Amino acid sequence: MNKCPQCKVILYNKADTCPLCHCVVEEMDGAEEARVLEKFGTGAPYPNAHRKQKWVRFALRLVLFVFVIVEALLILINHLTTPDLYWSAITGVALAYGYLFLIYWIRNDSGFAAKVGLQMLFTMVALYEIDNFTGNYGWSLQWAIPGVILLGDGIVFILMMLNRSRWVSYSLLLILMGVCSVAIISLYFAGIISNLVLPVIDVAVTGIYLLATITFGEHDVKRELGRRFHI
Repeated sequence: MNKCPQCKVILYNKADTCPLCHCVVEEMDGAEEARVLEKFGTGAPYPNAHRKQKWVRFALRLVLFVFVIVEALLILINHLTTPDLYWSAITGVALAYGYLFLIYWIRNDSGFAAKVGLQMLFTMVALYEIDNFTGNYGWSLQWAIPGVILLGDGIVFILMMLNRSRWVSYSLLLILMGVCSVAIISLYFAGIISNLVLPVIDVAVTGIYLLATITFGEHDVKRELGRRFHI
C-alpha cells in the first residue's frame, strides 16, 4: 500500500502519484500497513483510481492512432487529387491541435475559464495561420476570429448559468475577449481589415457582459482581480 504525504489518503493500488493532488506517493512500512488493515480491513478508504487512469491512457492512444491513420489517408488523397495545394497540412495541424487539447482538458486541473480562454487563444492563432497559408485573404481577422470571440461570449454565459456560485470567476475571460475585440477594431483604423461588422458586435456583447458583471458583482470582481493579480 502507498500513502500520499500531502493528502494523507491511502492507496491500495500501485499508483505512483496521488489521484487527488498528483503528488508522488510514499510506500508504507509493514507496521503501518498492518494498522491500516486492522482499522479499515481490506476495503480501500479511497476508490481505486488506477483502473480509470489506465482506461484514459488507452483511450488517448486509440484517438492518436485513429488521427494518424486519418491524416495518412488525407495526405494520400491530397497527393492524388490536388498535388499543387497542400491542404492536408491544414488537416494535420487541426488533428494535432484537437489531440493536444483533448489531453489538456483531461489531465489539466485548471478551471473551465482558464481552459476556455487558452483554447480560444490557440484557435485564433490557428485560424490566422491557416488564412496566411491559403493566401492571406483576411477572412480570419474579419470573420473567423471575431466569430470565435462571439462563440466565447455564449460559452461564458452558459458557464455562468451552470456555476452561479462562482460566476464572477469568468470576468477575466470576458476581459480577455474584450481586449481581443478592441485589438481587431484597431486593425481597421490601421488599414489591415475592411469590415467591422463582427468586431463591433463582439465589443458590444462583451461590453454588456462586463458591465453587468461589474454592476452586479463589484466587490466580488475586485476580490477576484486581487486574487489573480495580487493587487
